[in-house]
Amino acid sequence: MNRIQIVGATGYGGLGILELLLSHPNFEVSSIVARDEAGTRIDSVYPHLAGRTELVINSPSKDLIGSDCDAVVFSTPDGVSQQYASNLASSGRKFIDYSGDFRFRDTNDYAKYAERHPSIKENNHKAEQLLGRAAYGVSELNQTNISQAEIVGNPGCFAIGIILGLAHVFNEGIVEDGIVTVDGLTGSSGAGKKPAPLQHLSHLNDNVIPYRLLNHQHVIESEFTLGRLGNAEGASIDFVPHLLGTTRGILSTMHMRLTKSIDRENILNLYRDFYGEHTFVRILDTAPTLKNVLGSNYCDISVFVSESMNRIVVISSIDNLMKGQSGSAMQNLNIMFGLEENSGLNRTPLYP
Repeated sequence: MNRIQIVGATGYGGLGILELLLSHPNFEVSSIVARDEAGTRIDSVYPHLAGRTELVINSPSKDLIGSDCDAVVFSTPDGVSQQYASNLASSGRKFIDYSGDFRFRDTNDYAKYAERHPSIKENNHKAEQLLGRAAYGVSELNQTNISQAEIVGNPGCFAIGIILGLAHVFNEGIVEDGIVTVDGLTGSSGAGKKPAPLQHLSHLNDNVIPYRLLNHQHVIESEFTLGRLGNAEGASIDFVPHLLGTTRGILSTMHMRLTKSIDRENILNLYRDFYGEHTFVRILDTAPTLKNVLGSNYCDISVFVSESMNRIVVISSIDNLMKGQSGSAMQNLNIMFGLEENSGLNRTPLYP
């Protein structure tokens, strides 16, 4: 059994990977770490885990993080894993980070992301010598690099839906001027567990709230990834996220012009060929919805074509806490340890 330590275990992302690991045939959780609720059993914090685990939450320390495990999952804010990365790398410990700390291949790319992020105060990376050793964790596009890496930067939740929705057309280089307009709808759990006025029930319920218009940090990794695929010559994404009065899910609607005409049946078949061997990407004839991926690691995608056949709309749907976070991390852990990609992830979506 491979032993996994979870840092940031009391947040939604840490909880998500813990739930998955508790049912995984090849992994066990060696310890859980968090600043909140240290010394408390995790099933006291989350009573739905009663009978599933009695793990006690440990306070973080340099001696503890990376000890007695084969890999660490950081479900932590930006800047945290940087503090421990050098020690982990020198000791041969693998790790996955949920934040943007290791999504970028060099300090210039990271600085552009950091400038957009509202909670990052400086653009300097504390472990810049490790950026070139990290793999970007879009499993469907980067499996070989992930399998060889000891460090994986998990993609952002909005980014994974955008990248998977657009990878084929950018790889073919057929997006006119590389320009895409994206409307993203997300549930409130994407903002994490910490209370904030924007998430008050009386404000969020029966409401749709645009925020961080044309300035969201996940655009940076989306543009870098898509703009460097295959025949692409850059990507420019105009993105407007919207907060919904629902708990889970992200629906991304993406509009673009193509450099050539194509009919809908043809482009759907091309998408099916592109993702043919990837279990967790489903190409649909109908428009994706949030419900149809709830609680699963699936990304549902469909494509719609204008009458002129040179404008298309791509819609993708994910569960932001699964494919957008802990499900992708589990998929990447499987790849890093040479296991079947879908091991521990064969969850049917929850309905209704």
